[in-house]
Amino acid sequence: MVYFKSLKAKVSVLFIIPLAFATGMSAATIAVGGFIGVPSLIYVLGAPGLMGSATELVIAFVMGLGGSFKYALHGLVDFRLTAIILAGSLFGIQLGAMGTTYVKPFMIKFVMGAIMVVVLFSRALMVPVYLAQLGLIHPMSETTVKVFKSSSFAIMAFALLLGAFIILKAMWQGRRAERETARQEALEQA
Repeated sequence: MVYFKSLKAKVSVLFIIPLAFATGMSAATIAVGGFIGVPSLIYVLGAPGLMGSATELVIAFVMGLGGSFKYALHGLVDFRLTAIILAGSLFGIQLGAMGTTYVKPFMIKFVMGAIMVVVLFSRALMVPVYLAQLGLIHPMSETTVKVFKSSSFAIMAFALLLGAFIILKAMWQGRRAERETARQEALEQA
């Protein structure tokens, strides 16, 4: 048993190891370790939403550093694409960090849950395509595959836009409420 001061709880290492393994496997195979890591930290271990996200960022950084080096040695990294995505991500990280000041923790959990459900539905649409590619079901026409892929992508894009909209709206409302409180305090002091 290990006592985690931040969680105010004792947790068995034997319980954490399978979560860590699943996070690492999903990060290495499909590059979405946070899809398992963050919910595990929040819902299974009881970490606050912001702590779960911040902890997963550190984990992703270390894992990404090692994986990036290994993949780069094999010529599998497109450095121009990486630089463009990294530049956009740096802006997004700053906006997200600023947003955590104003967005309530339950809202972050709600958005994460909503995105996960919508992405799950998006991925479920692709199962018949994958089964057909594996030869486990009758082959599909190219038109049908294109419809499934387009629908899946549209649903996933909707999930991301929905999450961004909810967080940005909550952030804007939080900032507005903070300004209003500051204005009221200034009037009371005057």
